[in-house]
Amino acid sequence: MDSLIQGANWFVDTLNQRLRIAKLQLPTLSKEMTTLKPGGGFYQLDVPDEVKALESPFSLNGSHGDVRSLFGREAGDWTNFFYYERLRDIQAGSNVGRVVRLKGLLTEVEQAEVAGKKAEETNYKVGTIVLYHDIVDGQTIHKFDFFNNQLVINGVDYTAEHNRLIAA
Repeated sequence: MDSLIQGANWFVDTLNQRLRIAKLQLPTLSKEMTTLKPGGGFYQLDVPDEVKALESPFSLNGSHGDVRSLFGREAGDWTNFFYYERLRDIQAGSNVGRVVRLKGLLTEVEQAEVAGKKAEETNYKVGTIVLYHDIVDGQTIHKFDFFNNQLVINGVDYTAEHNRLIAA
């Protein structure tokens, strides 16, 4: 599928940011690496480990107390963030939907710089992300669930066997 992003929306909990959003960066997906050094070998190998902690920065036009007030919550008092995207499959000539759900905390608020009557964007960061769920056209592409120790990639639960073996 060759898809182009034709539109997107961002919700902070139940607050629709469609008219406020300036920019959004979904989390960078990256893995920790462990170096494997075999005894007596001439080579070493970096082997992927767990998924690195996720962060998602975004910026809003203006200063919005309803979003800013979410900063300072403690772990356990999670905020849900939703990203909706309309993709256009240019080969099939059809629309495809994408939804990314994040559950975490608003960990950073960078106040807008004001010069005269003009203010810059207010920058925020979502951190301590305990759930990342990326769904395209109804199919789970990625799901990282910290509390359920779940890693799903392209619909395959890579942690099912691991969780079965360590269940006591």
